[in-house]
Amino acid sequence: MRKGLTIMSVLIFVILAGLAFVIVWVAVNPTSTGTTTNGGTLDLSFKPFTLNELLHNKTKVDLATSGKRIHSAKFVQIEAQTSKIRGLPLKNQVPLVEASEGLIKYQLIQSSLDQKSIDQTVASEKILKAMGLLKPTDNLSTILTDVLTEQIAGSYDPETKEITIVKGKGLGSATDEITMSHEVTHALQDQNFGLTKPPLENKDYNSDEDTGVTSLIEGDATDTMYEYAKTYMTYQQVLQVQQESTTIKSPQLDKAPLYIRRGLLFPYDTGLSFVQGIKSDGGGEPEVDNALRNPPLSTQLIMHPSLFPSGQHQPKPVTLPDITTSLGKGWKQIDNDTLGEFDIQIWFEQFVDKATGDDVGDGWSGNTVQYYQGPGKNYVFPNETVWLVPEDARLFFNDYVKLLQSRFGSALKKVGSTQTSYLYQAGPVFFYAGINGSTTLALQATSRDMLNKALANYTNMAPTQ
Repeated sequence: MRKGLTIMSVLIFVILAGLAFVIVWVAVNPTSTGTTTNGGTLDLSFKPFTLNELLHNKTKVDLATSGKRIHSAKFVQIEAQTSKIRGLPLKNQVPLVEASEGLIKYQLIQSSLDQKSIDQTVASEKILKAMGLLKPTDNLSTILTDVLTEQIAGSYDPETKEITIVKGKGLGSATDEITMSHEVTHALQDQNFGLTKPPLENKDYNSDEDTGVTSLIEGDATDTMYEYAKTYMTYQQVLQVQQESTTIKSPQLDKAPLYIRRGLLFPYDTGLSFVQGIKSDGGGEPEVDNALRNPPLSTQLIMHPSLFPSGQHQPKPVTLPDITTSLGKGWKQIDNDTLGEFDIQIWFEQFVDKATGDDVGDGWSGNTVQYYQGPGKNYVFPNETVWLVPEDARLFFNDYVKLLQSRFGSALKKVGSTQTSYLYQAGPVFFYAGINGSTTLALQATSRDMLNKALANYTNMAPTQ
């Protein structure tokens, strides 16, 4: 897999447990779309969960001391069959390396300990807590490490061009075979399109853009995996996959916050629906190839594949002022990123309901969020969104009150309002919402004075009363 993507092999057994029905149904019914019945689409677009940093499981192996390159006739067969199914040439044989599960887990943890990853995790944790998507006592680093070390199998590394598997597990089972088909698909993508160079990798992508690309790549590999099972596996082998998946337990994933649970699966589940959607329009695999050359740069496009071919639904740019100087001495901007349609959807789903989340998220057209850290536990968190039409902005403006009421209950107190703004307080935190045409601003801060200082920079929004 390319840098910045989740590793299918790390989560494959967990994912198969949730998608076992899909594998069986696709194998038995070729006309099936392959969508799941597990409660809706899944997504991942906020920076910590695009896995660019903490979740970048780069499983490099020191061959001289820790792992060894192996030859497997079965793997060579999987390579050839996957290449045929996907319609991409295998330009070079992919080296297969085995390493101990303990070593891979160790390297997984070590990959998150550079300063950039640590800083990003800290910033992301603060934003998610400000939004209520994490509890105040949650530790993001611990949660993610626990989830991603729960099941280890292997991965494709686009830098070493190798597939690493856990020593001793081999490729004997049907589950192993389709897992390897998924990873070989990543090697094919890399050899034919380049997973570590633009447009599939770009350091300037925001989280929503990066997740769009991630979902295309993972959706393609997942779709190929299912086609592989349908073409090369017997009904008995597919049943074996289903039976194996039902024995796998994932308590860490099960108890993780909703946003993480749903986000970790999004590139596979919703990415799969996206790939199948653009293929079903008549383009087939060549349409997926075209997408890899010009990828979808938002979760909105992944969630609504019919919008992708038109090219007319690109996110609108949202530029926020840097308010560090306005806030005063001791303040620092520690993050600047994008909440995509999925992020909005899950946010409202968690505190209101899924129908509201779907309705509000559906009007998304662009977003930028920032997080400013002040002395002590003080913070300011501006969240500006551009909506498709003014009615969509009004829907957010009205339903954001419901989100706050559900989140804080009787602790929420109304402080003031105008026709185009309102202000609430819950404990020490103030929550402002303003609307102007198709734009909304949700601004929260740990004091009214700091909120007013921040709001003064948004001259298109009504002041607090």
